[in-house]
Amino acid sequence: MKLLKFKIYTILAVSLISFQGIGQEILSLQESRKLALEYNQRIKIADELISESQSNVKFAFTHFLPNLSAEGNYNYLHDIDDISLPGFFLKTANSLDEAKLGNFTGTSDVYFPGLNLEMGNIDYYSANLILSQPIYAGGKVRSNYNMAKLGSDLSVFNRQLEASEVILETDEAYWNLVSVRERVKVAEKYVEMLNQLVTDLKNAFDLELTTKNELLKAQVQLNQAKLDLFRIKNAHVLSRMALCQVIGRDLKSEITASDTIISVENKHVETNFIQKAMQQRPEILMLGKQVEIDKQEEKSTLADYLPQLGVGASYGYTSKIENLMDSRQNLSVQASLKVPIFHWNERKHKVAAKKYQTKQRELQLDRTKDLVSLEVQQAYFNLQEAYEQKKLAEISMSQAEENVSITKNSFYEGLANATEMLDAQAFWQHAHTELIDAKINFKLKESGFLKAIGELAD
Repeated sequence: MKLLKFKIYTILAVSLISFQGIGQEILSLQESRKLALEYNQRIKIADELISESQSNVKFAFTHFLPNLSAEGNYNYLHDIDDISLPGFFLKTANSLDEAKLGNFTGTSDVYFPGLNLEMGNIDYYSANLILSQPIYAGGKVRSNYNMAKLGSDLSVFNRQLEASEVILETDEAYWNLVSVRERVKVAEKYVEMLNQLVTDLKNAFDLELTTKNELLKAQVQLNQAKLDLFRIKNAHVLSRMALCQVIGRDLKSEITASDTIISVENKHVETNFIQKAMQQRPEILMLGKQVEIDKQEEKSTLADYLPQLGVGASYGYTSKIENLMDSRQNLSVQASLKVPIFHWNERKHKVAAKKYQTKQRELQLDRTKDLVSLEVQQAYFNLQEAYEQKKLAEISMSQAEENVSITKNSFYEGLANATEMLDAQAFWQHAHTELIDAKINFKLKESGFLKAIGELAD
């Protein structure tokens, strides 16, 4: 019977644990990034832009190929009046000179017997098949095709830019959640330490070994610590909601970060990181492609003022029209050449305007490179500073731990008062919080540096 009860309790305990785990999702940083990229609307828009640009490339390529078109029409004329012409003798001229002048005043012996055509309803149809092929358009077709391909490359770089922004935003939300969770642990430990101190002071006060003032100081400090714990727990809920919003989860979803230990490594940074940024930053690559597009637009504009040659062929068929004509068909071949001659320097001014536009874009690219160089250097300094901050925070925490231990021993030996003990515990709490902030700050600066050199992407 006891064995049966034990089995029942075991089953209930396992069921309760399993039930509590339902709905709670543990996410790593990489999983959070993946979910954010799948959910974010900016990424979806960027993907659609890539698809659009790829379609534009295919559309531009079709202009190299022949065009074949067909057209047809049907005509129906209802109840047309009959055509009737009476007979008559044809006119004639009295002399050759009068005939040349068109003076036909005489009457010949040639008789026209007249004409009677019954029209009634008339219907007929016609069809045409047209084939055309541009041979030379001044290079405009080639320029438009090149611009479409450059636009496709530009859309890919735009997607990389959007992805880096989303990943950085996700990293910030993720590490903020880890930071607040660790802060909760420190706050709980601090409250526990103060509770123990207040209990000890109450006992000492009851034995008249300490003053009421010392006890009240500890109680006030405990109340403040409890309030801070309440606030940090609320901040934990808000930080979880913030991550849910970034990754596309319901705001009430129970998610938690898998990183329980914030590992910080001072990885080796190659000295050519600025050069890498020049080669990898999406903003620079996008502007570089835009400069190339502007140069192709110059060629496309110039093409409007160059000779254009095209060839074509057509086949037509017209059905029989009763009482008027038999069916007929015709085949023709055409070639067309258009040569611009004079446009009051229109070409010169229009092409010059495009060149000025290209120059502006090149200057914008140079300015962006300068700004990116400064941004990358600043990101590198921030990363190094964050690592130094983390090392000093570890030293401070070790010293705070030792200080609490020494002060605690002195306090219980009667060599230190409650104020000194409260100060030591406050320093301990502050040192732990500073270490958490330093580690999280390093993680964020690391993500910022990777984004600055163009390596923060999916």
